[in-house]
Amino acid sequence: MPRVLVVLLASAALLVAPAAASATLVFGKQPSRGQPSIWAANDDGSGAVKLATGYYQPTISPDGTTVAAFRQTRSGANRLYVLPAAGGTPRRLLGNAGFATLAWSPDASTIAAETGRRLLIVNVATGAVTTLAIGVFSGSPPSFSPAGDLIAYSSAVSTRVNAATDVYTIPVAGGAPTRLTTDGQSSSPVWGPTKIAYSRGPFRRNDAPRLNIWLMNPDGSGQQRLTHVRVPTLLSGLSPVQWSANGGQLLANFNGQDTSQAYAVNPATGAAKDLGAKPFDGTSAGAISRDGTTVLAQTGGLEGPSPNQAVVTIPFTGGAPTVLVRRGITPDWNA
Repeated sequence: MPRVLVVLLASAALLVAPAAASATLVFGKQPSRGQPSIWAANDDGSGAVKLATGYYQPTISPDGTTVAAFRQTRSGANRLYVLPAAGGTPRRLLGNAGFATLAWSPDASTIAAETGRRLLIVNVATGAVTTLAIGVFSGSPPSFSPAGDLIAYSSAVSTRVNAATDVYTIPVAGGAPTRLTTDGQSSSPVWGPTKIAYSRGPFRRNDAPRLNIWLMNPDGSGQQRLTHVRVPTLLSGLSPVQWSANGGQLLANFNGQDTSQAYAVNPATGAAKDLGAKPFDGTSAGAISRDGTTVLAQTGGLEGPSPNQAVVTIPFTGGAPTVLVRRGITPDWNA
């Protein structure tokens, strides 16, 4: 075949080749009147489709195919469901999950959920539920190891305010937990490619703890403080949210009373940057892209519904937000 024809055919193949599929964005909406709803869209906000009404707090699986979400019954029970991201019938996994926090396993086959006093593993395909641990959990989502064989979580010694809290790991297959910290001031672990990020800080009388982010190896060794931010009264400080795939970027929220503010953290230097257009303007972190360049967030504060709320993206290095969904809340993606 003549060289020119080969080149032309190759060029034509490039022209007709399908574009790379976008990741899946999920989010909620809460009207001033009526029930909440959950939606799925492309990661730029286009092609939005309502998945279900009456559900809230959607979380997308790592492969982008399945959404976990909650629905509250008339009696007040919060039930956990999964449904196809492309649309379909919801399937119930937990009859009463309480005010659960959850995480998908890296292979999207299981969900770890902290429900009340139990840390559970739920098989998404079969619905089988296994209790891994009993404890007083801190309210942060559990975190899977990169291999998916271990879960990091934090648990307190009692339900009293400012009870001593430490970080543990436990095998997904079951077994005894391993205590990684012993200071009684550690919580909210987030597993990265090589390190676990977590919150640690002293308690304050009649106030929230003063938290900064620390790092440690997965076996608990090498504990070192990463950030050095000032924590004002009524605020509790930094909690890690998610690592980028290569561990070069760390997304966090600065939490406190009526506050959840997105922060970009440099794991190499400890530098922490407020990603809001103004300091503490109600920009709350949702997730970070795998390449670490883009943060998914909610603007307009946590209280709502409000016309100022929106799902946005923000450069990890800082800058103006790009609005993806107006009046959207609680975003997540697998970008």
